[in-house]
Amino acid sequence: LEPLAAQDGTVQGRVRDDEGTPVYNATVVLRRSGTPVVAVDTDRLGSFRFFGVTPGPYTVGVQALGYTEYSEEIVVDPAENLELEIRLERSALLLDGISVEAERNRARVVFETVGGATIRDLDLEAVRTVPALAEPDPVRALEVLPGVVSTSDFSASFHVRGGSQDQNLILLDGMPIYSPFHLGGIFSVFNADMIDRVELYSGGFPAEHGGRVSSVLQVESDSGDGDFSGVAAVSLLATRVAIGGGLGTSVSSALGFENIHYRVSSRRSYIDILAPQVPYHLTDFQGLIEGWTTGGDRIALTGYVGRDVFDLTNLDDEDFPLRIDWDWGNDAIGVRWTHPRRGGGSLDVRANFSRFSTGLTFPDFADTRLSSRIKQGQFRADLDLRPTEHVSVQVGTSVEVQDYKNLFSSGGTDFATGIGNGLLLGAYVQTRWSPDVWLVELGLRADGYDPDPGSRVGEISPRLAVKRFLGAGDVAVKLAVGRYTQFVHSLRDEELPLGLDFWMLAGARAPHTISDQIQAGIEGYRGDNWFWSVEAYARSFDGVVTFNTAENPNDDFDDILSGEGFSYGVDLMIRRETG
Repeated sequence: LEPLAAQDGTVQGRVRDDEGTPVYNATVVLRRSGTPVVAVDTDRLGSFRFFGVTPGPYTVGVQALGYTEYSEEIVVDPAENLELEIRLERSALLLDGISVEAERNRARVVFETVGGATIRDLDLEAVRTVPALAEPDPVRALEVLPGVVSTSDFSASFHVRGGSQDQNLILLDGMPIYSPFHLGGIFSVFNADMIDRVELYSGGFPAEHGGRVSSVLQVESDSGDGDFSGVAAVSLLATRVAIGGGLGTSVSSALGFENIHYRVSSRRSYIDILAPQVPYHLTDFQGLIEGWTTGGDRIALTGYVGRDVFDLTNLDDEDFPLRIDWDWGNDAIGVRWTHPRRGGGSLDVRANFSRFSTGLTFPDFADTRLSSRIKQGQFRADLDLRPTEHVSVQVGTSVEVQDYKNLFSSGGTDFATGIGNGLLLGAYVQTRWSPDVWLVELGLRADGYDPDPGSRVGEISPRLAVKRFLGAGDVAVKLAVGRYTQFVHSLRDEELPLGLDFWMLAGARAPHTISDQIQAGIEGYRGDNWFWSVEAYARSFDGVVTFNTAENPNDDFDDILSGEGFSYGVDLMIRRETG
């Protein structure tokens, strides 16, 4: 006789709206004779899966905010793998408080499914609620989160748990943005009208993330719902406009998609127009276009171009004795293909290019100039596997090609120069095991780095996280330990409110950074309205760098000093979810 479990079936599928877009965080309930048996939430691709389903008749119900309720009768045969394709219709009735309730659900999902990582999540409504200088800013909104400290009241740049500004990995739809700030740091380059949500990993982030040692900030763009819309606004600093819509069924079908959404935004400051004696302006442009195929594949193209210009070259000496021409900015473009796998999980393939450059010249002193540039091309692939109900496996690999060039010269002497390139190869495996009241996450990351100038180096970064739920599951204790590595540095003087960002790669001039970290804490919910957490952490840093103010101009490798660091602290958070 076969074991009883071998007779059980599996029910899996995807939930999408009437245009084919996946519905994230929809609640799928399996009922038998009207009694709920089990419930799950869909992932970002709309996938769900029920394991160990006893054969027999069931009712599948799906609920999602903003959609009509769905119900379907099914019969599960012994050892059957039943696949469902569910389409939801948008609800004509929108209830007050929907966005607040959705935020509560997302936060609860993180609490129940993430082991050791400390994840703080902000959606667009939260970003707009947080007080900001002149206009809503998703990066400045991070200052309200525990463990995050701004460089100064003037700057939006931030430190996380004792790390420096350059130790934060900032991603726009998966693309690294090196210096995401306008006006020397007053606010970020991210237009709130384009943002869907902001997610900060302030500690314990898994092995899929490499390249920085302090935190990971993921900024996700919003492609909209496909209906044409527009928004325009004027703040104290800039004017901005954003439009979005869809290409229509006929155009989408002709291109091989079920639907295609787009959203673009532009922003420009106007102080130089109102007051020509202040010759500064900023501009940025951000766009996203994404398409979904009938099979559920997603292809997205994201682009960003931004520039700050501070031009004092046309002023008379009587107005300003020192004429300067200073500009800086970012450029980034990336494409992403996401393929959902049967039964959950996905294959995610990305390719992107990022660049940051800055330059400062003095027209009255033609031989004096400062400049810095860094650029990176990246290709990566991630595979998410879910073989059983309690086990998931994620593996991935990446290739990054980087190069930089810095120059500070005056009077025919180069006081600080630097030029180099590097090839970074990365691979990781991350497993998650969730038996009963436990969550165990074990990860291993391997990085191979080949700089020029410099010697090849390899680093192995193990990571372990454990969470134990207590009582009825509303409280959990957790522990996370891991090693993190970084092969890039910024040499900006963070004590200055305005300054040049000098980026450089690790190699012959500077070592790479290694950080060993541990964090432990307790967190939980009191009812449905209150979330609280207490978390202690300690971090060591080996390979932090700064400028050598006493360098020898005749020595090309004497401009950088390296050292060690240590940080520790306790983060406390109390958050009201609703009301």
